Amino acid sequence: MVKMIKIGLVGCGNIGTKRLMSILKDKTVRIKYIVGPNKKTTNCKGEELSKKIKCIFTRDINIILNSDVDAVILSTGPTLFKELGARILKAKKHMLIEKPLGLNDSEASYLTNLANKNKLILKTGFNLRFDDGIKKASEIFSSGALGEIYFSKIDYVNGSVKTNKNKVGALSDIGSHSLNLIEYFFGKKIDRILCKKNSHEHQKDDNGFIILKIKKILCSIHFSFVRWKNEFSLEISGKNGFLKVCSLPKWGTQTLIYGKRVYPSGKPIMKNYYYTKDNSWYNEWLHFKNLIRNNDLKDNYEGLRNMKLINKINKIK
Repeated sequence: MVKMIKIGLVGCGNIGTKRLMSILKDKTVRIKYIVGPNKKTTNCKGEELSKKIKCIFTRDINIILNSDVDAVILSTGPTLFKELGARILKAKKHMLIEKPLGLNDSEASYLTNLANKNKLILKTGFNLRFDDGIKKASEIFSSGALGEIYFSKIDYVNGSVKTNKNKVGALSDIGSHSLNLIEYFFGKKIDRILCKKNSHEHQKDDNGFIILKIKKILCSIHFSFVRWKNEFSLEISGKNGFLKVCSLPKWGTQTLIYGKRVYPSGKPIMKNYYYTKDNSWYNEWLHFKNLIRNNDLKDNYEGLRNMKLINKINKIK
C-alpha cells in the first residue's frame, strides 16, 4: 500500500492556490492544513479553499509546525521565506518553497544548510522546468538531434510592474525561471556573464538583458515587467537543427517546433507539437513527492545556485 503524504500550505494567494488545486487529483496526498496571514484580509482565499477541499484553515502557523504533516508548501512572498522557511525546516518538515529562495544568497544558503543538516528535501519552485512543452524540448535536445549547440534565446516577460508584490525585481522574479532553464539544458558551469538592466516604474529592476557564455554556447535572456503583452519563447539552435517553444499553456495553446536542418541550406523539415493544458504545477508536485519518498536531496542546492547567479549578475556594473 502506498503511504499517504500529508501536507500543509502556508500562503494562499495566486501561486499557493494554483499549487493546491493542481495536486487535488493525486489520491496519494492528503491536504490537512491551509495557513493564512496573521491578520484577516479581504483577499485571502484560504478559508474558502479549506471548505472546498475539506481541510483545516488556520492563521496560526504553529498548528501546522506541531502537526504530523510530512511536508509544507511555502507560498508567501520571499520577504518571509527566511523566517517561515527556517521554522518549517526546524520542525522537521520537507519544504517546497517558491522562487527566489529568499532575498539574497545569504538567506538561500541559510535555508539550504538547514535542510541538509536535518536531511530534509528543499525544493525551490521552478515550475517552468516541468512544463510539458519544455520537457518535450529537453527530450529532443538530450537525444542529440540538434548536434553541436550554437546558441539559445529565452524571452520571459510580462507587464506586471504595477501589480507584482514580490518586491525583489524582475531579475530575481521572472528572470530566475530563465536562468534555471539555462541550467536545466546546459548544466551549471557558466564561463562569462554580461548584463544590462534598468528600473523604469519599479523600485528595483524591471527590465534587462543577459548574455551568458557556456563553453562555445551563447545564451541570451530577456526579463521584464514592462512588456505589456505576456510572452514566453525559448529557442535552442545547433548544427543539425533547432527547437523553439512558443508561449505557455496558461496563456492558450503552446507550440513546440522542431526544425531539422537541410543541407547545404533551405527550408528545414519541421515538426510541431501542441499543448493546451498547464501541467507544470502538478508535474513539479510529483517530482517533489518522489524526492520525499526516495529521501533524495539532489535538488536541495538548486535554489541556492540560482540565487548565487542572480547575486553575481546584480554586481555587474
